[in-house]
Amino acid sequence: MTDSRLQDVLTGGEDNHLLPFLWMHDGHHDELPDLVRQVWESGARALCVESRPHEQFCRQGWWDDMDVVLREAEKRGMQVWILDDKHFPTGYANGLIAEKYPQRRKWQLVEEHVDLVGPAPEHAFLLHPDEENILLGVFAYPRPSEAEILSPEPVDLTDRVKGKYVYWDVPEGVWRIVALYKTRRGTKQTDYIHLIDPDSVDILIEAVYEPHYAHYSRYFGNVIAGFFSDEPSLGNVQTVGSAGDVSMYNQRLGQPGLALPWTDELLRAFSERLGEDARKWLPGLWYEMGEITPRVRYAYMDALTCLWRKHFSYKLGEWCRRHGVEYIGHIIEDKNAHARLGCSAGHYFRALDGQDMAGIDVVLHQIMPGLAHYQHAMISATGVSDPEFFQYVLARLAASHSHIQPRMRDRAMCEVFGAYGWAEGVPFMRKLMDHMLVRGINYFVPHAFSPKYPDPDCPPHFNGGGDNPEAEPFSRLMRYTNQVAHLLEGGREVVSAAILYHGEAEWSGRPYMLSQKPARRLLDAQLNYDIVPIDAVMAATLGDDGSLRVSGMSYPVLIVPGSAWLPPEFGEKLASLDRQGARIAFVDERPADIGAGRIVALDEVAEYVRETAGADVRLEKPFDLLRYIHVRRGGVDVFMFVNESLSEDFDGDILLPVTGWGTKLDLLSDGMTAVRADGDGALRLSLARGASTVLLFGDDSWKDAPDPVRESRHETLNGPWTLTLRAAHDRPCRRDAASLSKLYNVTGPEGDDGFSGWMRYETAFTADPGAYALDLGQVGECAHVWLNGHDLGQRIDAPYVFDITGAVKAGENSLLVVVTNSLVHQQPDVFSRYVPIGPSGLLGPVRLLYAADRAVNIDN
Repeated sequence: MTDSRLQDVLTGGEDNHLLPFLWMHDGHHDELPDLVRQVWESGARALCVESRPHEQFCRQGWWDDMDVVLREAEKRGMQVWILDDKHFPTGYANGLIAEKYPQRRKWQLVEEHVDLVGPAPEHAFLLHPDEENILLGVFAYPRPSEAEILSPEPVDLTDRVKGKYVYWDVPEGVWRIVALYKTRRGTKQTDYIHLIDPDSVDILIEAVYEPHYAHYSRYFGNVIAGFFSDEPSLGNVQTVGSAGDVSMYNQRLGQPGLALPWTDELLRAFSERLGEDARKWLPGLWYEMGEITPRVRYAYMDALTCLWRKHFSYKLGEWCRRHGVEYIGHIIEDKNAHARLGCSAGHYFRALDGQDMAGIDVVLHQIMPGLAHYQHAMISATGVSDPEFFQYVLARLAASHSHIQPRMRDRAMCEVFGAYGWAEGVPFMRKLMDHMLVRGINYFVPHAFSPKYPDPDCPPHFNGGGDNPEAEPFSRLMRYTNQVAHLLEGGREVVSAAILYHGEAEWSGRPYMLSQKPARRLLDAQLNYDIVPIDAVMAATLGDDGSLRVSGMSYPVLIVPGSAWLPPEFGEKLASLDRQGARIAFVDERPADIGAGRIVALDEVAEYVRETAGADVRLEKPFDLLRYIHVRRGGVDVFMFVNESLSEDFDGDILLPVTGWGTKLDLLSDGMTAVRADGDGALRLSLARGASTVLLFGDDSWKDAPDPVRESRHETLNGPWTLTLRAAHDRPCRRDAASLSKLYNVTGPEGDDGFSGWMRYETAFTADPGAYALDLGQVGECAHVWLNGHDLGQRIDAPYVFDITGAVKAGENSLLVVVTNSLVHQQPDVFSRYVPIGPSGLLGPVRLLYAADRAVNIDN
C-alpha cells in the first residue's frame, strides 16, 4: 500500500493484532532469543508464552527462560502475554491446591434416591455421609404417574435422620426418597480450583499471578500486556450412567447422574431467586417437577453463572487492571457447550465478561473452508463437525460481546490454526483468517511457535525448526491480517438484527431453538447480526427509530429463537419494549405467557428482517456464501467481502448504503483500484472462489486511483522449464536441475511424496507490447516471482497473478518462480489426516496477459 491518502486508515501492518503462542519447553534456554526473533519476523509484535510444556513453571527454570523472552521482547518493542497455568485447562493453580489448599477443591451437588410403594411403616433408608460427602437434606416425593415426574411438594425427612439412616413411616402411594449431598465426587478435576468460590480463585492468583508480578513488576503495563486463561471449566461429570447424549459437549440439567457445581453461596442465591429455602426443589435439576421445573433450572443456572462472572472472570480481570495489565482468554464453545456445564461455563457472555477482549478458539478441523453447509470429519469427542455452530455462531459470539461490553472496546480475539496438522498450509490459513475477519474477529493468537522440531503437540508450528518453506508466506499472511484487522477495528459495525442468545431458554428444559437456526438464514441472505444475551436486552433502551440500543450498538430488530419458556422478567421487558414500538419477532414459537412481538416462520425470518429493518447490503441475485462486514470509522465506510464458496465464482451487482468514489484494496498484492457506487449504491463485484477484497468509501479523491485493467488476450508460456529442488531440513531430494517440457505435481505419483521445500522454476519468454500481468495458474502452495531480476513479490493463495508492467521488456525475458509447500510431506502427522493435501509446485497453465483498454509501455 503506497497511497499516502490511506495511511491514516491503514498502518501497513505494524499494529499489534497478533499475539502467537510461543511453546515454552524446558531445555531450550539458549534457543529462546532466536525463537523470539522468528516471532518478530513473522510480523507479530506480541506473543503469548504457553506455559503448559514447561515443567519448571513458576520455578527457577521458568524465571530464567522468561528473563530471556522479556529481554528479547523489550529489545524489539514487543509485548508479552502469559498463559495463566501449568496444566490445561486453567484452574490447576500450578498444583497449589493439592500441595497447600486441598480444602479449596471443587464441591459438587449429587443426589441418590430409592423408589418404593407404601404403605410401609417403620422403614429405614441407608445414607452415607462423611466429611467429603455432606448431607444437605432428605426429601420424599410423591410419584403422580408412571413417568419419572416428581411432585413439587415433598415431605422433608431431614430431621428424621439418625446416624446413617433416615426413618419414615411410608404413606400409601409410590414415592421417591432423595438424599442430597455436597460432595467432592463428581469431577475429574480433583486438584483444581472451584471457579465459583472466591477463596478458591485466590489460589490461582497466589500460584501464578502474584509470582509473576513479584518477579517482573517493572514490565507490567509495558512489555507484559496481560494474562490469558485457556478454557477454564466447571468440570462436573457424570457419577452414574445416563440415557442419551452425555458427551463432554452436552452436559446439562435434566440428566440423571450428572454432578452439579455447588457452594453454600450458590444455595443462598438459588433460594433467593425462588423466594424461599429451595432445597426441596433441587431434584428438579435432574427430574421433571411439572410447571415449576423451568423456574427451578433457570434459578440454578442463573445463580451459577453469575457467581462465575463475579468470582472468576471479574476477580481475575480486576486484579490485572489494578496491576496495569489486561485479562483475556476463552472457554470451550464447541458444539453449543458454551451454554452448558461440564467442559464449559454455562453462559458464554457471563463467563468472559470480566475480560478486556472477547475470545474464542478454532482448532481440530472445526472449520473447513468451503463446507459451510456440510458436516465433515474432525478430531473431537463426536468425530464430526457442527457446521451451523462453527459457521454462524462461534465468531459472532466474540464479535457481539466485544460490541456490548464497553471495556472490550470492540476487540474480539481468536486462538487459531492449532491442531489442524502440518497439512494446514498458508493458503488454508488465509481462508481461516478471512472467515474470522469477515465475522468481526480482529485479534488473533496463532498457534504456535515451538523450539522443538518436530513437535507433536498440536501442529503446525510456524517456525518449523527454523527451516519452514512457508515461513516467508506466513509472514505475508500475518501482515495482511494486521492490515485488515486495523481497518475493521476502531469503528462501529453495522448490523441488521440482534439475535437472542439461546442459553436461558435451553436451561429451562423446555423446547427451544438454537441461535444458529435464524443466524444461518440471515447470514446466507447477507443480513448481519449480533448475538445478544438476555442481560443486554434487559439493559437496552429504544431509539427514536425503534431500534434497540445496547452500549452504542443499534439493532433495527430483535429476533428471538423459538422457545416454550423464557424468564418472566424478560417477558416483562419485551412487553415494555413492544409498547414503545420495538420490532420483535419470535421464530416459530413464542412462550404462552409472552404477548410481545410477532411469530415468524424460520424460513421467512430473513425476508422479515429485510422488509422490516432493511438490508445494509443487497445482492442482485442470491449467493449464499458471499459474506461481508461493514464498519464505519472516522468518516470512512469499510467493507470486506469474502466469497466462501470453493466451487463457484461470484460476479454480480451489489447495492451498498454508500455512493460515489471508493477504492478496492487487494492487500495480498499491495494493489488498489478505483471503484464507483452509482446513485443507488450499485457496484459490480467479481470475486473468484475463495477470494476476498476490501472496499473503502468516504473520500472522492480515491477516484484518482488506477482503473482496473481488462484483459484482451493471453499467451501460454509452455517452457521448457528448469526445475531445481531444495528440501527443508536438508532432507534427501533430487538436487540436480531438471529440464521439464511439462509441469507436474512434485509430490504426486510421478514425483516424491516425501518432499517439502523450495521448488525453483526458470524459463525465458518473448513479450509483445501490452503485456501487463503474469498468471501462474495452479500453484501448490505459495509462489515468489522475479522477472528480469525484478522482485515482483509473492502470492500466498489463488489467484497467483503478478503485475509485470515495471519489469517486462520487449523481446526475451527471464522468469524465475520459487514455489514452496507445507511440511506435511516430511511430517505426515495424525491431525493432517483430516485435511485435503493439494499438489506441490507450479502446475499452470502459466499465462502472459495483455491489456484490452490501454497500452502498457515496455522497454524497447
